[in-house]
Amino acid sequence: MSTLKNKRKMKIWLAVFLSLSHFYTEIVFKMSVETLHTGSSFIFLALFSLCAGLVVSGVISLLPKKAVHILIPFYLGFIFLVFVVEFLVYRQFKVAYDLNTIFNAATDALSGFGADIRRLIFCFDGISHIALFLLPLILWFVLREKIIGQLSEKGIRRRCTRQAVYSLLAHLAGGAACYGAALFLILCCGLHKDIYTNQYNFESAVMQFGLGEGLCLDIRNRASSKTSAPVFESMEVELVQGTAYTSSEDVLISSKEKTVFSGKAVVLAKEAADTQEMVTLQEKTSSQSTETVQEDESVTPVVYDQSVVSVDFAALAAAGGDCADIDAYISTLTPSNQNAYTGAFAGKNLILICAEAFSGFLIDPELTPTLYRLSTKGINFNDYYQQSIAGTTGGEYQLLFGLIPTSGGSSIKEITQNGTHTNIGALLNDKGYFGMAFHNSTYTFYDRHETHTKLGYSGGYMGVGNGLENLISPVWPASDLELMQETLPMYIDKQPFNVYYMTVSGHSVYAFGNNAMARENKEAIDAWCDKKNLTYSEPVRAYIAANLELEKAMDYLVKTLEEKGIADDTVICIAPDHFPYGLDSDAALGNMPYLSELYGYPVNTYEERDRSRAIIWCGELEDNEPIIVDTPASSVDMLPTLCNLFGVEWDSRLYVGRDVLSDALPLVFFGNYDWKTDLGHYNSSKKIFTPTDENAVIPEDYVKQISSIVRNRMTFCKSVLSHDYYTHVYNAVSVEE
Repeated sequence: MSTLKNKRKMKIWLAVFLSLSHFYTEIVFKMSVETLHTGSSFIFLALFSLCAGLVVSGVISLLPKKAVHILIPFYLGFIFLVFVVEFLVYRQFKVAYDLNTIFNAATDALSGFGADIRRLIFCFDGISHIALFLLPLILWFVLREKIIGQLSEKGIRRRCTRQAVYSLLAHLAGGAACYGAALFLILCCGLHKDIYTNQYNFESAVMQFGLGEGLCLDIRNRASSKTSAPVFESMEVELVQGTAYTSSEDVLISSKEKTVFSGKAVVLAKEAADTQEMVTLQEKTSSQSTETVQEDESVTPVVYDQSVVSVDFAALAAAGGDCADIDAYISTLTPSNQNAYTGAFAGKNLILICAEAFSGFLIDPELTPTLYRLSTKGINFNDYYQQSIAGTTGGEYQLLFGLIPTSGGSSIKEITQNGTHTNIGALLNDKGYFGMAFHNSTYTFYDRHETHTKLGYSGGYMGVGNGLENLISPVWPASDLELMQETLPMYIDKQPFNVYYMTVSGHSVYAFGNNAMARENKEAIDAWCDKKNLTYSEPVRAYIAANLELEKAMDYLVKTLEEKGIADDTVICIAPDHFPYGLDSDAALGNMPYLSELYGYPVNTYEERDRSRAIIWCGELEDNEPIIVDTPASSVDMLPTLCNLFGVEWDSRLYVGRDVLSDALPLVFFGNYDWKTDLGHYNSSKKIFTPTDENAVIPEDYVKQISSIVRNRMTFCKSVLSHDYYTHVYNAVSVEE
């Protein structure tokens, strides 16, 4: 009898030990990567940890003692490995990586940036955290005999005894009760329900529910996305104080002076000059009607066509098939209208640059005169954001395809599996452009040798390892100036050309001792800081110094275009891939001192962290007033804007971004479902909307409507990948033609 009691006691101690090990590891991880905590998250960590401890101990305790001696160290070692990898990923990239990104992107990053990873490990912060994560495994070897000493040597082999069955059921019931209690608290609390259900994203789930439950949710959501039809929310038309907005995402359009251009002549025009306001009202169809208030009869409004392709999405939806629900959703959207800028760049050359860790906060008229010139004498993005979701490959995906990377680091790989039809490389290739793509780092990194050869660039893709290594210096990071000097001759005489660059000079680590570009430009940044009496820390000075190589590259590019006489016929578009996450090696939101130093304000939210600058410039624009975009814009807006400017055939409903020069809703949304419009910004985790103007009248249910639009757009981003939707549309267009 005493033996039976001892066995029961040992099983209880095993459950307690495993539960505490889970909880302890989650706490260490949470306190290491998160600065701004919520009390409820610790309750969820406790309940989910207790559930895991009960279930695992219940199953393992049925096994022979020898098996237990092997399985528990293996189990604790697996937990240690998962948490350490995620910890190092977060230290390097400042974001939690889901499984897709870990297997498809982080493996390259961890191997390719070995020096960075070694620096993160072999320092006090790295060693101390690894020791903390390793503690449960160490304690197991110290306490294992006391914990499992009374377990059976043979376990339950051929048949379970009644006591063993009861014990297992008790453990499972206890685990289910803990899990149920956690779900009850989550689903009954509005602040957490959305993260767990219709606004799930891995980053928020990890921070709120723990890494273990975050990984479980990630697996569940990825499995369901492959087997379940996408679910889009429907919204009713609302008309409040003269403003209409619907599921078709129509918004108030105010008349403003705009710089427009016709061919090579650039003129200043005023559209609907005396119109007080114009309201569009959409009645859940793809047709659009316009009501003009207080219109001056002497002004004849210009009527523009819509940015659409010749596909009847309602008919496609009625025909059924795997994509019917997506077709039905697209059919409810109102396309944005073409505008005075449509086709303004038709036939011109395009140089598209995804700039590594570029930030608009480093632009200065004296220090970076060319970047300042490009950012102020073309299209000025005064409220631009670069959503940082899956590192560099995620930033490339957003710029190239105008979508949020809902499959993390594998998004660009998934979308290019069957060819691409909607990115600017393919669209301009269809117009007879010569195209090339370049990257001044390892050409196979993030599988670019597989993905970037399918972007529609007729001249192919070149990086270090398939030709570029013979042209540029073997230093890290490589020189963007050398990249431009060596590659420009490959295409400058093949007009019209369409070129894509993924640069690397701005890459971390930001220290003069081990960053070739920071060392190269150290004297310049030191002289500038002395002249301006600036006391930047070394990481910030090294970061700016490294990015001076991009400034030199742009200076060389613009001068060469001008010498060649084609600056007026060439468009330069620059956007960052992500914020400079390498500035703060051990920081999180609320504790980013170096990033805050660069930005000039404390960085506490995704909106504050991801604010940056984008550039669209053409020499033809310089003699006129700049085109000002004061409304919120982001990386996913760049492709639709370029499509409109170059006059290619595109459908505005097939992108979650917008042509920023059109009448479309100005909406920036982040991976955690925060969003910002011209009327204000919304924190989805706190459910707080802050108006841009405190005196503005916000339409009734505005937050509800826009939040639903954001959820639909995220669902669409997922559906494009899970259902290969663009190929479906491309085939439909081919049939129509």
